[in-house]
Amino acid sequence: MSDSMWQGSGVDLDAYLTRVGYEGDVAADLPTLRRLHIAHVDAIAFDNLDALLGRTEVPLDLDSVQRKIVRQGRGGWCLEQVVLMAAVLDRVGFAFTAFAGRTRIRTGNRFGPALHVALLVEADGERWLHDVSFGAHGLHEPIRFAQDARLDGGFSFDLVREPTGEHVLRFLRPEGPAELYGFTTDVRYPSDFELLNHFCLTHPRSPFNHRMVLQRTQPKVRHLLAGTVLTEIRPGEPATVRELGEAEALSAPGEIFGITLEPGDVQTLRKTLAGP
Repeated sequence: MSDSMWQGSGVDLDAYLTRVGYEGDVAADLPTLRRLHIAHVDAIAFDNLDALLGRTEVPLDLDSVQRKIVRQGRGGWCLEQVVLMAAVLDRVGFAFTAFAGRTRIRTGNRFGPALHVALLVEADGERWLHDVSFGAHGLHEPIRFAQDARLDGGFSFDLVREPTGEHVLRFLRPEGPAELYGFTTDVRYPSDFELLNHFCLTHPRSPFNHRMVLQRTQPKVRHLLAGTVLTEIRPGEPATVRELGEAEALSAPGEIFGITLEPGDVQTLRKTLAGP
């Protein structure tokens, strides 16, 4: 166990592995890193619902994150999931650093705030971009951190480096590559997460505090729900988009994204979707 800033000694590893359906041994090696990544994104959705349910804060301490995601069956947004994943990797014995990226795919803006956080993990003598919380367009397993690295499969990705020095993770869609985010390797710490968390919850230009955003990455299909618009992405096919009715939108957290909500939360969400 570790007493590092990533709090590996405080994570309930058995409970986490049960939550994501991981079976077998864990070790600080590449096969474990891949299996943890795949299991996590399959089981745990991106979930911004606290911001819509009247919560005045989204705690990032490990105990709160574990209670919400591991024990209550919720998802979490990027910062919560990175706190949890970092603690798990720390407990297993991986060495890693965190970085922040500027999301491009939803905005087309290369110079927006660096709100997305992910990890660079050392395994088997190389560094790997390990990102479990980008959502429907994100990685399903780690990609080698190297110029022009590729991750091929039903969903394919690559990493390119721009003349500015920024690295860009791209989702290789049938209609052409989509830039997900740009980043440098400047190291970020848990204290930095608190500032980003406050922006996401409270800032009027935050993309996450005024409409429902749920995302899940599974092997055969990826789902993104923004408000009441559901996008489905399948390997080798154009994305499909449809508007959900109120009943479908209220059932989507559980039925599509595997999120467990309390009855009172469902009622609050109904009022939020209905508008003023």
